[in-house]
Amino acid sequence: MSSILNQIEENPNLGFWLHSRRLTSLVVGVFFLISAVPAYAEFKPRDRKPASGYSRAGGSRGCSTRGIPLTQLAPKTFVGKTASTRPMLAWYMSSSQTVRFRLFEFDSEKTVKQIGKVQEIPTTVGINKLKLPSDYPELTVGKTYFWQIAINCEDHPIVSNAEFTVINPQSLAKNRFSSIPESANYYAENELWYEAFEEALKASSNGKLGKTGSILVQELAQSEIPTGNEVDIQIIKQRIEDIQRILSERI
Repeated sequence: MSSILNQIEENPNLGFWLHSRRLTSLVVGVFFLISAVPAYAEFKPRDRKPASGYSRAGGSRGCSTRGIPLTQLAPKTFVGKTASTRPMLAWYMSSSQTVRFRLFEFDSEKTVKQIGKVQEIPTTVGINKLKLPSDYPELTVGKTYFWQIAINCEDHPIVSNAEFTVINPQSLAKNRFSSIPESANYYAENELWYEAFEEALKASSNGKLGKTGSILVQELAQSEIPTGNEVDIQIIKQRIEDIQRILSERI
């Protein structure tokens, strides 16, 4: 808890949060969830490069009142990391319907190009995951990308983006792990969300988070504490609330 207090003291923008009793309770709830379970995973990224407008600008509200909206389970306020050229991507769905998957590569800070073709993917209620398909080119170390999930919602599409960069896998130790929580914890401590979450989901049944996955998602919510203008803060406030609702379902 002291780390978040330090963040608030160091960044005046977070003062906005303190004026919202409801939002404060959301953040406290996230920390309570984390402290209430064994800490197998430690996803507390120090390098939180802010995501571009491609990911920060749009919300992912649901269709009418159909429950929890489409929620990407990956960093959104900042650029995530992976050491894989074919990472596993995951998201939550409250209904089973086909989603459209796209992948984009940043040519520059402001321009992107689509990689591969649009994929139509059937989903199930709960956690859905996708290993980057073999008909897509392998990703390039040092490049930044964003993956997009979109669904049709009444008369408009719902679109959600999450950015990540590919780091050199040689920077990682060649460890042998004795358990899934151990391997998930190793990747989480090295800020590799995508590897950590992939490992965590190995211990759960289809569509479920499982214990280690739940801990990681709790810590993901903690890491999404935003800086920026009021619009950004309101969007991410809603995202944290959506993640809490996913966790409360004990999927």
